[in-house]
Amino acid sequence: MDLIINTAKKDDLVELQLLFEESIKEVQELHPGYDDHASDVWLVKTDKQEVVVRSSRMSEEPSNDFWWGCKSLFGIDPRNVFDLEQVNNKLYDVSSIPIPKVLKMGTISAREFVVVEKLSGAVVQSFKNQPPSVLQDLGEGLAKIHQYQVNYVGSPSGHFKVPLERFKQHLKETMRDLVYKFYKDHTAIREKLPEITEWAEKIPNPQFATFVLADMDPTQFLSNNKELTGLVDTEAYVMAPRELEFIGLEYVLDKKSVKDFITGYERIMEIPDLKSCRLPYRYLYRLLSVQGSVDINVWLNHDKLF
Repeated sequence: MDLIINTAKKDDLVELQLLFEESIKEVQELHPGYDDHASDVWLVKTDKQEVVVRSSRMSEEPSNDFWWGCKSLFGIDPRNVFDLEQVNNKLYDVSSIPIPKVLKMGTISAREFVVVEKLSGAVVQSFKNQPPSVLQDLGEGLAKIHQYQVNYVGSPSGHFKVPLERFKQHLKETMRDLVYKFYKDHTAIREKLPEITEWAEKIPNPQFATFVLADMDPTQFLSNNKELTGLVDTEAYVMAPRELEFIGLEYVLDKKSVKDFITGYERIMEIPDLKSCRLPYRYLYRLLSVQGSVDINVWLNHDKLF
């Protein structure tokens, strides 16, 4: 996914100016390179500062598989942009990967905006073929985040909580709802549901939940080719079993890069055992289209890296 920088539209400039006391000198739209993205992001320059402004593009209830599923399963809603203050501030305290501080928040025409720090570095396009130091940074950084633990699955704000002992049932109900809402005409996915539901029953109750990036992808990170210099896209952070994050990582790492990742992670924590949860969690991630509309059999038979 490429980051495309465009000059902002005039209407954007007028709205964004309301967030700043000093005059805006330049606004650039930071576009991820695909159309169906949930947020508008701008780089804003004034005489005093250079910052990033974020806001949701959604005005109605989430209606695609990813955001509908995340709201149903974890209680997060991309329209609640102010929630980033709590997410980023907590991650800032626990992560060794730099996290942008939320500097200011404002509402314009009933739409929430947050102003965050601009971090240095270039968007990471792939974790594959990265220097070992970058991948070890990733592993160590995620392990330090995973040391922060809560006793519920849900939203980082705590407004939505599912007890750990009820998570399996909640997961099964959400997967069933996703299938019949978004995949009822997709025979291969729909016919897998009974088998996956049976497997989900075998998952041990989580001992804890932690910050998990539901849409794990390298493009959420910045790097200077020696180390990670930022984790900047935090809107899809949820409180969930850490095993779910490792499922996402299996699709963005490979057999070479995972070795360096493990080296970094195991400086802080042991790698979790994915045997009992891999199949149902992979199925969930396909229902959420985390990496797009991949054939279900190809998706479920992807390389096992952990």
